[in-house]
Formats: sequence, C-alpha cells, structure tokens
Amino acid sequence: MSVEIILGVTMFTAVMLALVVFILVARSQLVASGNVNIEINGEKTITVAAGDKLLQTLSNAGLFLPSACGGGGSCAQCKCIISDGGGSMLPTEESHFNRREAQEGW
Repeated sequence: MSVEIILGVTMFTAVMLALVVFILVARSQLVASGNVNIEINGEKTITVAAGDKLLQTLSNAGLFLPSACGGGGSCAQCKCIISDGGGSMLPTEESHFNRREAQEGW
C-alpha cells in the first residue's frame, strides 16, 4: 500500500516538474524579452522593456495620446505609425484600419 502511494506521489511530482520545464522553455522562446528602442518623430529615442503597452510607455515619456479605451485597441483614438518591428495588428485593431493604412504601418 505505501509503495503505491509513494510511486503515485513520485509520478505526479515528475509530471508536474516536466510541465513546468516545458512551460518555462516555451515562454523563453515565444515571449519577447530584452529592450526596445522607440524613436519619436526622429527627435527622441526611448529605451524600454519589451512587452510594455505603447500608450503607457509614451505617457511615461511625457507624450500623451488621447485614448478612451486605455490602450486596449478598441477606440482608435491613439493611432500612430509603427515603422519597424511592431508585429501584426491585434484583432480588436483591424476594424479601425483599411488595407492601405495597415500596409503603411498604422
């Protein structure tokens, strides 16, 4: 009886540790990390950690864009051009831009 319990606890612990290792490896490969440089109108460059919201980062730098949704991408008040490295648009943002604007980096 006690051997079965010990074996069960050991197997459960081994499976949980394997899942944790898998998640940590996947996270390190899939989630952006490091620093990002944001150039504003060719005049000012801000270096911030990857993954922060652009609206909040610009606000912290003293550049305020109007936004009713708080950076959620649903009101289209804070439109700005992303010239390099912005990735694809969020599904909530796609309805606010036509194809030409999307290709131009809006």
